[in-house]
Amino acid sequence: MKHLLQYIILSLLVALPFAGCRDHSPVADKLQQAETVMNEYPDSALKFLKGIAQPELQTQAHHARYALLYSQALDKNYIDLTSDSLINIAVDYYKDRDDVKAKFLSYYYLGRIYTNANNPTQATLAYMEAEQLVDELGDDYAAGLLYNQMGTIYRDYYDFPKALESYRLSTEHYHKADKPLHKFYGMLSQSAIYKTMGKEIDSYYILYNTLTEARETNYPSIVRSCLGELITLCLKMNKQEEAVSFYNDLINHYSIVQMNSSLYASLSLLMAREKNFEKTRLYMNEAWKRTRTQSDSINLYYIKAQVEQLSSSYQEAYSDLKQSITLQNRSVREALQQPILTTQMDFLRQELAFQQYKQRTEKIIWMLGIGLVVTLAGIAVYGIRKRMRQRVLRIQEEKARLKEDLEVLQTTQEKTEALKNDLFESKMKELDKLVLVSLKEFKNEEGRNRAILKLVQDTKDQIHGNKKNMANLEKWVNEYKDDVMQYLRSEIVLPDESYYELACYLLANFSVNTIALLMDETTNTIYKRRSRIRLLIQDSSAWHKEQF
Repeated sequence: MKHLLQYIILSLLVALPFAGCRDHSPVADKLQQAETVMNEYPDSALKFLKGIAQPELQTQAHHARYALLYSQALDKNYIDLTSDSLINIAVDYYKDRDDVKAKFLSYYYLGRIYTNANNPTQATLAYMEAEQLVDELGDDYAAGLLYNQMGTIYRDYYDFPKALESYRLSTEHYHKADKPLHKFYGMLSQSAIYKTMGKEIDSYYILYNTLTEARETNYPSIVRSCLGELITLCLKMNKQEEAVSFYNDLINHYSIVQMNSSLYASLSLLMAREKNFEKTRLYMNEAWKRTRTQSDSINLYYIKAQVEQLSSSYQEAYSDLKQSITLQNRSVREALQQPILTTQMDFLRQELAFQQYKQRTEKIIWMLGIGLVVTLAGIAVYGIRKRMRQRVLRIQEEKARLKEDLEVLQTTQEKTEALKNDLFESKMKELDKLVLVSLKEFKNEEGRNRAILKLVQDTKDQIHGNKKNMANLEKWVNEYKDDVMQYLRSEIVLPDESYYELACYLLANFSVNTIALLMDETTNTIYKRRSRIRLLIQDSSAWHKEQF
């Protein structure tokens, strides 16, 4: 047995130098040439790879490297591959080897292919495999690309906190890799997520910092994009003077010919507020020409309704607002029909960890088996049994964890209800605007009353007096406004529960007219109660006084 061990050790020592020998075959040189020019000249890399005949790929290593480089070259040349048959050759080869970069790129481009094939679940699984290698990889540019792709998937499936974190990580890695243009686009993505979440101040802060840095480093395309987004954001925040200032900067120093539909719509609204209706119509026409998606149409109808209202065309405003609501309802229904990807991905992350653990355990057992064969048979049998018992126990523990994850899937219905609540809140805002337009549009008193009653009757039944739905509304206000109602109830003493309901409506951005209709009170009464609430807050020593 002693001589056998010495023979094994000697064989390993003899084999190690040969294992490190580099492949100098002609096809290996061609593959190396393609890899060298891949980042700077991807079209040349693709040309080199197409010049390699399949018979030249004599080994499994040649096939795997060719599959990885060819998939990479297609992606960098904007050729969207949707079949995973080629890249899986590389994945299967590199997954059990120590070439960290090749393994990372294999999983990354597998994710890109699944993204092209509109399979976000499989794409996320591939990206999660690649993410495990980021620290060991030491390539900040590649890590930035990975987190940018993950952020896009999270964004498309409405998991905004995870999208924000992914874009933040991509920006950090781009900065370390000295890729300023990539970093700026990552910052713009973060700003867009903040705006979608209703955190306009955070969005403004990132946009302004990006604008300042882009000016200093001379990136005019980024400056132009920042100015356009700042105009849109300032209009949303009712900062008209700042919007005009950014507009003058944009018009005087940059071309807006290639700007998108959203910016032109914002410029149209800006000009309407400035009473320049000639430019209002010009920008609105340009916005319609650039409309590409359903989201563009929703935004454009909504802004056009505001423009028509400013020009006193109330019937047109009413029609545009109805069209915006119709498209928005359709969009939200489609979103509700999509899978709750966040819960799926949390489950898949646990499943992936379990599979990795299982593979590591099997590899350890295999290596131990080889060692135990050259030792005493009795010790080998004992060791294998002990390891197997440990493995069974660990697998049982992992099964228990997976059972807990399955329970997480049962919360899918709760998340769906949360999305429905978001839809309900959006409808209430649009209902508020519809009521105000109707008040101005219907001249006949009786006709107006019928229209108003028709619009609000269902809503009154659903909200006012319904403790469960009022609790849901209050829960939503707490979630999106930093627990303001919770603090208000604990720190401010109001006359009765109706005052707390009024505060909840106001914090949910309901207008006084709509609140009066919901609570069966006059607008004068609502104004008086609102003033009384403000006075009680001002005279208090509440900790969250400024927030209230």
